[in-house]
Amino acid sequence: MSKLVFIGELDPYIEEIENKRKKQYIRLLEHADSYETMVLPAEHPKKSSTYMGIAIANLALAYRLSKKEKYLNEAKRFMNTVLSYEKWGNAHLVNVDLSASWILFGLSLGYDWLKPYLNEEERIRIATKIKHHAKIIYDYRKETYGTDWSTNYYQNHNWINLNGLATAGYVLQGEDEHAKDYIEMAKENFSRVYSYMADDGSNYEGVVYWRYGGMWLFVYAHLLKQQEGIDYFKTCDYLKNTFYYRLYQSSGDYRLQMNFGDCHDRHSGHTPCVYYKVAAEYGDGYAQTFGNLVLNEFLMEEAEESKVKPGILPEAVFEFLWYDSTVEEKELKELPLTRFFEDLGLLMIRDSWARDGKVLTIKCGHPGGKKQWKKGWQLHREEGIDGLALSHHHPDNLSYIFARGGEFLTCEDGYNRNIMPDNHNVILVDQKYTDAQDVNDVYMSSVEMRLKQESSEEIEKTYCGDVTFFKQDGSIVIYKGETAGVYPKDLKMREVSRTLFTDGLTFWAFVDVCRSEDTHIYTIISNTDRKAEKNGDGSYTYVMESGNIRYHVFSDKGIQDKFYSQDIVAVMTTQEPDKVCRSYIQTLATESRCKEKAQVFVECFTFEGNKTAVDWKDHMLTVQSESNLYGIHVDAETYVITVKVKNGTEEKVWELH
Repeated sequence: MSKLVFIGELDPYIEEIENKRKKQYIRLLEHADSYETMVLPAEHPKKSSTYMGIAIANLALAYRLSKKEKYLNEAKRFMNTVLSYEKWGNAHLVNVDLSASWILFGLSLGYDWLKPYLNEEERIRIATKIKHHAKIIYDYRKETYGTDWSTNYYQNHNWINLNGLATAGYVLQGEDEHAKDYIEMAKENFSRVYSYMADDGSNYEGVVYWRYGGMWLFVYAHLLKQQEGIDYFKTCDYLKNTFYYRLYQSSGDYRLQMNFGDCHDRHSGHTPCVYYKVAAEYGDGYAQTFGNLVLNEFLMEEAEESKVKPGILPEAVFEFLWYDSTVEEKELKELPLTRFFEDLGLLMIRDSWARDGKVLTIKCGHPGGKKQWKKGWQLHREEGIDGLALSHHHPDNLSYIFARGGEFLTCEDGYNRNIMPDNHNVILVDQKYTDAQDVNDVYMSSVEMRLKQESSEEIEKTYCGDVTFFKQDGSIVIYKGETAGVYPKDLKMREVSRTLFTDGLTFWAFVDVCRSEDTHIYTIISNTDRKAEKNGDGSYTYVMESGNIRYHVFSDKGIQDKFYSQDIVAVMTTQEPDKVCRSYIQTLATESRCKEKAQVFVECFTFEGNKTAVDWKDHMLTVQSESNLYGIHVDAETYVITVKVKNGTEEKVWELH
């Protein structure tokens, strides 16, 4: 039997459909059955058509495994539908972007996998269409090289579009003189992509785009390994480590995700096929556990609640092919409770791996992450490549998210095309955060404004945040992020920092330091799902189903608070302008009473049911929790922070400059 593109020999898979892959096989057939009732429009829909491409792949594999004619007939119905469309895509970048590439990918695999069961007229029609659209995408990439998705090496459009082209190239070998050009273009592109990605596996776009676009990094690595034996799973650190970025960005009960960046909702985060691929390539039992958990418990909820399409169900084809039954599950509770991703300045802390556990995450770093920021400027200067497009990376340095189980205290703005300074849990200076606001790509729009006055070298060096201190000692975690460089230059900020201290999330505290050469009104933003109930000056309660949370705010200068609601609405895709993403935010803003050159804010979150006493006096936050006494002191002149922990006669001290 000849080898199939993306699969290789099919017989070993067929031999396992009644045993080792039975569960994945049943899921594939169930999903293939769902296409029977799907009405396909005679004209290209005025929305995304990505689902049609992956449907062809699912139906083609279902037929090759089961030999049931209904799957062959359905595959042909979908293939004939996309063949009938003159153009692939709607409204934006028609024929050269996501809809076209998803279809090109699926149609190419369908053509290769079903070729023995197609008559000559069908084979010619399909091959002609694949050749036509592959050439369009190839030419577009050549013509736009250096701009747009052609060199946006960190974005899903680049990855998906080059996957479609590469797959077409492999199935057209021997049939199209340009096939090798398509293959080589993709190889050159992805050789850059895999070397440019963050080595620690973090993803600046957030979990939703990690699962939507990031899946295609695994698709291409698999394709290349299968077709040519080139194995990026062995050489690319991002592929090795990125599962842990996703795992640790889970809510306490794992159903939802901690939604930094452009996240259409809290559900759109799971892709078990990737978990299985990680398990198979690296023998990772934790990834195997997570994949099984999602499929056993979260599959339909994710499918119904997720706003990102095609979604989790059509990934059945990859789940079947990538599952390795020999990888034994490992319990997640064996893993550390804390993980720090240095490239993005992202910290995740859990109090346990129990399903009702607490999770806190905070971030402070370079736009797009440190490696991308530096590489992007290098490519711009050395090759004239415009590769820094950061619309999915929100301006959220020092912002944080907390959840217990599946209930969230703090919230993010979700998918947002008009980002405002108070959309995140950040620190504002005269109600400002970045140079640009009310735009989609806040970071790069701000860069454009700065380039009128500064060199690119100066912007690369100063327009960023960074983690200046990180320490973990048992359950104690101390983290300090500094991000003065992202604020408009005319504010003359010398320091905007946030120090996090916690002991196993029994409580957590922030020390926020704002210092400038001029006087300003400083504001700390607390965006939450529920509105705070005020108990007294600087004292609030959030009524939660999982247990109430107390919030205390102190300062070395006078402060006042204000409450308001935010309703954030954004169009999710230009292909479907009537489809919007909406987030509701309850905002508590604490700000200076008068303009100050410098001001310190101290925030402390405690939990009802815990015997925790909080006090602020003489620039010292004191927290008494059970038998432990914690002190966080801010020097009034130097702003050096000293953290002390006393348990009986034992005392530990850390000094943060």
